[in-house]
Amino acid sequence: QKQYIHKMADLCASHLQSSSSIADLGGGTGYFTRLMLQQMQPPPKHCACVDPYLAKDDEMEGGIHFLKIDAVEYLEKLDADTKVDGFLLKEMLHHIPDQSRLFQNLARIFQQNGGSRALIVTRPDNPHLVWFPRIAQVFKESCVDIESARELAEKAGLTWTQTLHDFPLEFTVDEWSKLLRSRFWS
Repeated sequence: QKQYIHKMADLCASHLQSSSSIADLGGGTGYFTRLMLQQMQPPPKHCACVDPYLAKDDEMEGGIHFLKIDAVEYLEKLDADTKVDGFLLKEMLHHIPDQSRLFQNLARIFQQNGGSRALIVTRPDNPHLVWFPRIAQVFKESCVDIESARELAEKAGLTWTQTLHDFPLEFTVDEWSKLLRSRFWS
């Protein structure tokens, strides 16, 4: 997993490098946010980690503003005075029940800002992994329908560019067994 997370942090940093203010929507504990910021030179002036399940709320730590709030609610509260021009939505889109509302709010913010960027990172619905058929089915059902997301984004007035990156990983049998037991796919 370390191979993946460090490559992903570097990739996300390169896509958001030009942003002066970033919000990591669904950023969890902020671990990935920190890794990404370490790759950005110079770092953005402001960075928020937004997640409804944070243990802390409205606290600054290591240059990151932690906000305990749902991603869509956060976007709805952003006004013209709070300029965020880079948004990271990493492996969280499948947790948003009303994606149309999410994209409409992003479009509103982009228009207010005169331009912004949202980087959506999601997993493939059919990775080349060796696992039990039921796990593969549950995994596929929990994945984002990327075509539907694209249609909703474009309907909201956003421009969509899609790129696929491969992340080949190697695991020992013991590592893979531990991952399966931990239900890493959820």
